[in-house]
Amino acid sequence: MDFTKYNCPVCNEQFQKDEDIVVCPECGTPHHRVCYESLNQCFYQDKHKEGFLFEEAYNDAVENDDNDNTTVTCPRCNEVNPKEIFYCQNCGLPLGNQNENNKYTNNSQQNGQYGQQNGMPPFGVGFNFDPMAGIDSNEPIAENVTAGEMSKFVGKNTPYFLMVFKRLKNLNISRFNFSAFLFSGAYFFYRKMIGLGFLFSALIIGLYVASYYVCLTPAYQEIYQIIAQNSQPSFLSLLSINTSVLSTEQIILYNLPNIFSIFIFALRIVSGAIANRFYYKHCGKIIRGIKAEESTEPVNERLELKGGVNIASAICIGVLHLAIIYIPYFISM
Repeated sequence: MDFTKYNCPVCNEQFQKDEDIVVCPECGTPHHRVCYESLNQCFYQDKHKEGFLFEEAYNDAVENDDNDNTTVTCPRCNEVNPKEIFYCQNCGLPLGNQNENNKYTNNSQQNGQYGQQNGMPPFGVGFNFDPMAGIDSNEPIAENVTAGEMSKFVGKNTPYFLMVFKRLKNLNISRFNFSAFLFSGAYFFYRKMIGLGFLFSALIIGLYVASYYVCLTPAYQEIYQIIAQNSQPSFLSLLSINTSVLSTEQIILYNLPNIFSIFIFALRIVSGAIANRFYYKHCGKIIRGIKAEESTEPVNERLELKGGVNIASAICIGVLHLAIIYIPYFISM
């Protein structure tokens, strides 16, 4: 009998001609002899009482994958999974690489020599990366939004956001976003939150421009000269600043750039603190809108199109920030 169209259920490697194959006498499941002996039983031993037959299960799986575009049947354990999930919910087999024969291939080193059962690898075998962060794709993650739909929309860094969003839904507690703190306006453009991107970019760039404008005014230059003339070099600093010769108005003007810097730092903290919460609301709103649309295109395709990230706009804003920060230094030189 030709077994080359099947995969060994233990190691998930496709059978080759002239390989040493053991067929279970009860259900007809083929195994590599080494794999069968490693288990000392059929891979589907626990299903024998249910009348499981390998050939029937295989044909049903192929038929379901051909006729149902919303689910994917695991070729190892025949578990029916939602199409948007990346790993079988039962045995943990990656479901992402489908070839022309409607079978799923996988590197044996990735799954370990003996495969996985019930989503857990045997002792000594490494874990597979779970892009769903252990969350069921059908689990509600927001109002009228499932985790699977959210993962399709988020795209980049899905495990992090699914965990954050689940915490927001259940506990209403967010997590500080250091990327939003460091890059502020550019980060919101990256995540396609254009309104917040414009707001934070305008505020931060505006404060930088205001700071440079103050530094270039004749009044500020005069104050700088007064301080330089009335200060003495110090061992701890290049210049021991003496502000006693300045009036109150001059002291305020002299410290205005520092005040602007404090405001910029505060804006970055606010950006990092609110980014995940606002992104959660943004994702939920857009996803619900997409699902409410009347369209012939599949929902998953529209989620991926309208979601994900916008690298180009983030780079443009980032370059603009750098230009605003450094160009005045070159001009002043």
